[in-house]
Amino acid sequence: MKCSKLLLASLVLLLVASTSTFAQKSLPASLTMETLSGKKVKLKDYVAEKGKITVVNFWATWCKPCKEELDNINNDYLDAWKDDYDIEFIAVSMDNSRTKPKVKGVVDTKGWEYDILCNPDNSAYQALGFNSCPYTLLLDAKGNVIYKHTGYKPGDEEELEHEIAKAAE
Repeated sequence: MKCSKLLLASLVLLLVASTSTFAQKSLPASLTMETLSGKKVKLKDYVAEKGKITVVNFWATWCKPCKEELDNINNDYLDAWKDDYDIEFIAVSMDNSRTKPKVKGVVDTKGWEYDILCNPDNSAYQALGFNSCPYTLLLDAKGNVIYKHTGYKPGDEEELEHEIAKAAE
């Protein structure tokens, strides 16, 4: 009996946590980013202008798994995803104002070939309900969130590609 109550309480807690983490289905209209040149853009508008399935990856210069993931996507997957599924890929740096000056140098050194935005006030953490990088969102052509993933381990790209393929059907 005691075990049943504990199990029930655990299931309720899990359900509440999973629905409150990121219940919204689209990007917040007010979430503002900066381009590398310092121009302010609303992420929702930036994605909507593309009108395509879009991957938004949140990363930081100090995050080794973030850079590994972005390297692998850039070097091994991005061209095929663009050809096969006609997607857009945006990498959003979560570096704060102290480390933001390093972003352009990392991007140039790595040779990453996708749009780079910055979120130096880290407002995306609260607005999107995540607390660590890397964090990946997959958006449909209307900007609705259809998949999200936290963290990185080699092979996550295949899972993301599977989700991209489903969205492109």
